[in-house]
Amino acid sequence: MDRHIRQARLAEVGAAGQARIGRAVVDVGASGLEADVAIRYLAGGGVGQVNVRDAALADVARHIDPAVRVGVDANVADAPTTSFDLRDPVARAFARGAVLALRALRAAIAAEGVAGALAGGRS
Repeated sequence: MDRHIRQARLAEVGAAGQARIGRAVVDVGASGLEADVAIRYLAGGGVGQVNVRDAALADVARHIDPAVRVGVDANVADAPTTSFDLRDPVARAFARGAVLALRALRAAIAAEGVAGALAGGRS
């Protein structure tokens, strides 16, 4: 929790919200850059467990925060699609990954148990 002390001090998050983030389980049902971005934000935000389809993506989460539990499951559900009016495919993938992670973090702060559902998986 010390690593996330600044966001725990925010009124929007608070210590209780950060604790819920730490207990959240989020399935990342994306691939490529989109998954990479989502995993980086989730691990950096202090999510307790991230489930991914590809073992290579698990290493990304462990690199960001070794305390994050990582599950590898080929059956992780697809992430909901988000449409952006961005021509560049890299920018679109980056934006989708960021939105996926931020929705899951916001849901974890608001009510424990819904982060996974919003991120395309289970909680």
